[in-house]
Amino acid sequence: MQVQLSKWGNSLGLRLPRAMAKQIGVSDGERVNITADGARLIIEASKPTYRLEDMLTNMTPASMHEAFDWGPDVGGEIIDD
Repeated sequence: MQVQLSKWGNSLGLRLPRAMAKQIGVSDGERVNITADGARLIIEASKPTYRLEDMLTNMTPASMHEAFDWGPDVGGEIIDD
């Protein structure tokens, strides 16, 4: 498939056809990785990177208790605090 490059500031822009964007799983505003292999350009969907530190930003003991609240203790699992 051939597409036309367009000037975009001091760079060149490449428009990705909708069917191809859908095929690789990208949409408007998403970032992609682009690499050159000789005269070939390789465009890949970026995989999200998650950092545990960021994912636990709003976690508190209270919110953890709410996430795992199975009701009152019964039987041998009763713990005196």
